[in-house]
Amino acid sequence: MSLRQRRIQEKIRTRRNIKTISRVLAALALILAIGGSMLFLYKSLATWLIGVEPVKYGELEERFTARAIVIKKETVVKAPARGRFENQVREGERVRKGSVVGYFYQEGSLTPQPFLVSGSGVVSFKPDGWETVTADYSLAHGDRDIFSYQPRVVNDGSFQYEPGEPMFKVIDNLVPLRLVVEIDRSDMARAMKSRDPVQVVYQNQALGEATCEAACLSGENKQLAVLALNGCNEDLLNARVIEVDCITAYHSGMIIPKKALLRQNGGYAVFRIKKGRIEMRGVKVKAVGSDQAVVEGLDEGDTVITTPDLVTDGMAYR
Repeated sequence: MSLRQRRIQEKIRTRRNIKTISRVLAALALILAIGGSMLFLYKSLATWLIGVEPVKYGELEERFTARAIVIKKETVVKAPARGRFENQVREGERVRKGSVVGYFYQEGSLTPQPFLVSGSGVVSFKPDGWETVTADYSLAHGDRDIFSYQPRVVNDGSFQYEPGEPMFKVIDNLVPLRLVVEIDRSDMARAMKSRDPVQVVYQNQALGEATCEAACLSGENKQLAVLALNGCNEDLLNARVIEVDCITAYHSGMIIPKKALLRQNGGYAVFRIKKGRIEMRGVKVKAVGSDQAVVEGLDEGDTVITTPDLVTDGMAYR
């Protein structure tokens, strides 16, 4: 092979090597670009997935919802014989002691018998069968299975009665109401005790402060308590089994989401954002609700991480 041919072959090989190197460099540049983009995307996605929430000063309620049975002072009037009753007052009307509520026409007699009330109160023609169960109810001597009681309806509202059937009742609206409540212990921060104050709410209406008269365990994770209201709320005069919210305590301080808390060395800590980095901060927990907590060790306006599993101490946050 001549010298000229060898030079031509070397130029061809050099061009091939340059093309190969260029392709390799281009591939490496593409890989680096994709890697950088993926890293940027990962960091952006990770930052997007991290939940944050500002710390605010506020008040947290210890609250639970419970079934309740309303206890009233009720006087039931029963039919003396088979017959028909004609009322002279309306349902829910207030009457005074000695007032004529109606007349009873005994079967076979043309002369009606007037019925006078023995005490003042509100008249109800809807006895519900609970009157004897709740009369003088106490946890010490009462039925702890009271919530399983199924009352028997003894009249269909036709005002035709058999002997001994309840015709009407008079509810003393000057006597404070009482509530028997059934509490799920898992809903409470602590067990209720005698003399504990309780704020009672029914259908978003505050019934005022009640006092726990007595409390006892019922079953594995249930507690029964008798709450004495400070008055007679007339919205409950015809109610019996209801659902109420009970507020047992108020806690003021820095409010954070409960999910921001994490266990650390027998205590609690949170991750907060400080100068563009994530910092672990120990806190003292004063109270914990269903989804919030009151803590000490943070300032109002701090930002805490609500997804602590996604971050680490010292991690950059932008």
